[in-house]
Amino acid sequence: MDIIVRTGATERHQMQKEIAKPGALNIIKSRYEGETAKATLTRKDAQRGAGIAYGRFDVVEARKNAAFYKKNLEKVSPETLLPGVKDTMWRRAKALKDEFVVGMLSREELHPVRGFQENGKMVWVVDEGKMQALNSVERNRAWLQRNEPKIREFKNLMRHLCPENPNAGDIERFRPKGRGKN
Repeated sequence: MDIIVRTGATERHQMQKEIAKPGALNIIKSRYEGETAKATLTRKDAQRGAGIAYGRFDVVEARKNAAFYKKNLEKVSPETLLPGVKDTMWRRAKALKDEFVVGMLSREELHPVRGFQENGKMVWVVDEGKMQALNSVERNRAWLQRNEPKIREFKNLMRHLCPENPNAGDIERFRPKGRGKN
């Protein structure tokens, strides 16, 4: 007979687990697979033309490297989420987004441009005078400093919820377009 007590430890672990970006996961996977192939290569494989010469590398070292990459891969890979945990993560991500969007500079404030005609062609350049007048750099730095932990948590949650989407944690899609719309 098993007694199951729900303490929420699994849910907390899944919500707080650091997840790597898809690109980083692919790199770790390929290195793990390469080291595993080296560690399991035998003399027969080399005779069959495996493309790698048997004995050119240290098999013990390859096994050690494979174990290292496997451990790191397990540490930063997304897990299969329970439905309740998934719902909680989506709610938390939404709450974080609603918090860090407040005070976010608009695209117009952060990247002001002005256009002029040169040889019948429109040329767009950064309007540094407008950036200084709006104090954009300092305001954005202050906003980022206030919201950095929230943004980091949001990005990690989104990597866990949408592991195949490299742009899931992109906060720029929430940036207001026009001035004063934040």
